[in-house]
Amino acid sequence: MPYSKRDAPNCDWCPYKKNCFYDLLGTKESKKAWREIRLANPFKRGEVIFHEGSMPQGVYVVCTGKAKIYKSSRTGQQLTTRVESPGDLLGHVTLLADEGPYTGTGEALDPSIVSMIDKNTFYNFLSKYPHAAHALMKELAKDVRRGENKARDIAFKSARGRLADTLLRMMAARKPHPIVAGIKRRDLAEMAGLTIETTVRLLKDFEERGILRKKDKDLLILSEERLRALAAAAA
Repeated sequence: MPYSKRDAPNCDWCPYKKNCFYDLLGTKESKKAWREIRLANPFKRGEVIFHEGSMPQGVYVVCTGKAKIYKSSRTGQQLTTRVESPGDLLGHVTLLADEGPYTGTGEALDPSIVSMIDKNTFYNFLSKYPHAAHALMKELAKDVRRGENKARDIAFKSARGRLADTLLRMMAARKPHPIVAGIKRRDLAEMAGLTIETTVRLLKDFEERGILRKKDKDLLILSEERLRALAAAAA
């Protein structure tokens, strides 16, 4: 399905705008221009947004749902490197590097709406609104910090703490309990830097402790406070 203006959510009404590149633009003029140049497309869970090895066509923004970035080996194995939430940019690093194709595949983790601004339009936007380039640098700095934090956690946090942190990042507010909805154990393991076997064992341990409960393909978080305590522990 092609991207269209019709499917683009209104940024001013978006509940996630405080987490979005849009909110960093600052001026009414640049925000209006950003709204006008966006196209959007709905994606079902598991549908690909862009393929590893393909040339970048533009910059993407997750408007609703979640998307993951993963790399593939020659044998078909996958490694999830990032999970993006509403407001996050996708594909911008490869686009700005201008040195070749995507080094990972973008895929919808949930039913999602993703906006896209094509390459030339995006560059023209940055040229016309210099403050937008400053906002983009903030986004890139956030990406770098997130990568550094992940490297630190892998080096210093226990397996239990890394999994707890990953569950908190994937958690969505629901009543009566927060939920981690439909995330495969393999994806949880890759995001936490763990083996699948360790992840399954720790999930069983969390369940026995009364921290979470499995419900079909979802995980209900019964004690967010205890999960946060585990995530904060250094070892």
